[in-house]
Amino acid sequence: MKKFLVGMFFSLSLVGAKAQDDVTFTDEELTTYATVMVWAEQEKKNLGSLVSDSVAIWIENTPLTSGKYMDLSRADKKGDLESVEASEEELTVFNEVQTKIDDKKAAFKETYVGKIKEDIGAGLYNKLKKALKNDADLKARYDAVYDGIVNMDSGSDETLAPEQ
Repeated sequence: MKKFLVGMFFSLSLVGAKAQDDVTFTDEELTTYATVMVWAEQEKKNLGSLVSDSVAIWIENTPLTSGKYMDLSRADKKGDLESVEASEEELTVFNEVQTKIDDKKAAFKETYVGKIKEDIGAGLYNKLKKALKNDADLKARYDAVYDGIVNMDSGSDETLAPEQ
């Protein structure tokens, strides 16, 4: 009897594990996820433009030129900031700019995580993100939904134009 119960428990746990692997996602869930991902991509682009434009303003009327800033930035990304000859004032301005950039990135990340929690839900986000890596059919469905949202956003001006 004991062997039977252990065997039955084992069989049920295998079926349960298989059922968890075969999680299906509705079109509504894919659309919700894709909507947040499209928003995030657009916001990343906007953040990049904002930072780029802001750097020029932040270094204006300082000892740091845009060329020197770029040299310092490239060296900083490589972890070799010391390789660029710069004055103490230039380094101070560079570090201030980097702090402002980090603040903007942190604000974006906070908003992004908030949208995930509020719009998608952490559980669905994690399950769907994992499933998209492992399920080609789901990825194809998601890509179609994502592309539809992107095309709808980029074509929104066209939809307002009168038909001819």
